[in-house]
Amino acid sequence: GGSPYGHPVSGTAESLTRITVADITKMHSRYYRPDNAILVIGGDMSAKDGFALATRHFGDWQKPTTPLPDLTPAKESTASQASRVVVIDKPDAGQAAVFLARTGINRKDTDYFRGIVSNSVLSGYSGRLNQEIRIKRGLSYGAGSALDARRDVGPFVASAQTKNESGAIVADLLLSEIGRLSSAPPADVELTPRKAVLIGTFSRNLETVSGLVNQVASLALHGLSFDEINRYINNVQAITSADIQKFAGTRLDAKTSNIIIVGDAKKFLPELQKKFPNVEVIPVAELDLNTGLLRKKKEAAD
Repeated sequence: GGSPYGHPVSGTAESLTRITVADITKMHSRYYRPDNAILVIGGDMSAKDGFALATRHFGDWQKPTTPLPDLTPAKESTASQASRVVVIDKPDAGQAAVFLARTGINRKDTDYFRGIVSNSVLSGYSGRLNQEIRIKRGLSYGAGSALDARRDVGPFVASAQTKNESGAIVADLLLSEIGRLSSAPPADVELTPRKAVLIGTFSRNLETVSGLVNQVASLALHGLSFDEINRYINNVQAITSADIQKFAGTRLDAKTSNIIIVGDAKKFLPELQKKFPNVEVIPVAELDLNTGLLRKKKEAAD
């Protein structure tokens, strides 16, 4: 929608070309300041040497007299927003890209560990999405999902690339598999290896100095206690099938998620409209990524 997340973080062809040197200088002076920075040092050195190193390189970095700008993203009410089914009609597309997207959670959410374990059940090579869409049906080279927990609420996205002709089928499978997580939660035989993936990845990331520093920096950035590192494995292990069922039903509700398909619409649109009569079709020539409406404004008649 119209929130700060309602446009691509990496910019668009239009917004990037409008950026000036003055814009970059202004942003740097507003946000790149010592009271908005965290320095994390890891390695074979004492705390005394670490502080001396920081002082030598950053000791003369002056805090501006102006207050730090409010870094909290502007909120936009989503309570009354209906889910959207959007088709970007791109007739020359060799495949259809199918996405399910919705708001997720922030990093401090009490549901964080329920969320990442739930997402692990869905994603990965042996996750439910890939099992159903790639391995069982052969409709994609890979399907998966991501739960991006940020300082503010981030997105949950599930996606797959497929033939144009199977675009509607894959959209339905994304919805049904996410919905099935609340109606048929994983038994231990499925849940245990999905937890092991999370724990293994976390543990490997702590094997290097840079990996450890990255973990500590992330905790500092999100305002979390550093001993969260010591609790991570137990927190993952504690998640039950009932936890996943509840999280999926309340935080990943498929019925209130958005579906976006980019592809050759004539090959999948009729089938899609049978299930979703509210499909918005936007020809790629009319697409505008600078607005939450996604469509270029029509020129006023003379």
